[in-house]
This record gives sequence, C-alpha cells and structure tokens, in this order.
Amino acid sequence: MTRTLTEEELIATITRLTSDRLSEYLAAEIVIPEQSEQGWVYQSIDVARLELACELHEQYDMEADALSMMISLIDQMHCLRAELREVLSAVEAQPDAVRNTLIEVIGTARFRRN
Repeated sequence: MTRTLTEEELIATITRLTSDRLSEYLAAEIVIPEQSEQGWVYQSIDVARLELACELHEQYDMEADALSMMISLIDQMHCLRAELREVLSAVEAQPDAVRNTLIEVIGTARFRRN
C-alpha cells in the first residue's frame, strides 16, 4: 500500500512549504489531495510536485496559477517522452528493412518542416 501524508506531515516533509502556500497551491490545483479517514492525504507524487512548485516559486517568483500551468506542461512532456519510448521500442522490434524505411521517412519529414 502506498504511504500517504497528512497536511501536517506534508508541511514537515517539505521544509519550504507553508500552510498558506499549500492553500494557494490547492486553489491552483497543483495537487489534489485524496479524502481518507484521516482527512485529506497526499501521495508521493504530490510531494514531488509540491517540491518543484516551491523551488520554481522561490527561484522565479512564480505565482500559483503560473506554477500550475508550468507543472501541467512538465507533466505533458513526461507523458510524451514515455509515449516516444514506447514508439522507439516498437520500431526497434521491427525487421531491419522496416526500421530503415521508418528512419528514412521520419528523417525526410523532419527536414521538410524546417
């Protein structure tokens, strides 16, 4: 079972996170806690997102809404990278002739766009 953190544990874990800042991040939906018997709880992915949000906030003085958009874009980039890895694995599993054709077609298409 995945370990969850309460708000108090979360704030103790992320030293740069304050209760007020967490409220701002919740309003901007940077994280969305889950309801449990303990109240609202946070997953490990929430900790990572909040650590990143705090770092970006302090480093670039970004507001919560801008942070939310930035983290959403980072999430999308991670998803695209995972999908690209799957495509590359599928291409690698193909016979040499198919791989060479794909490389040629992709390379040609790539240079036509520029």
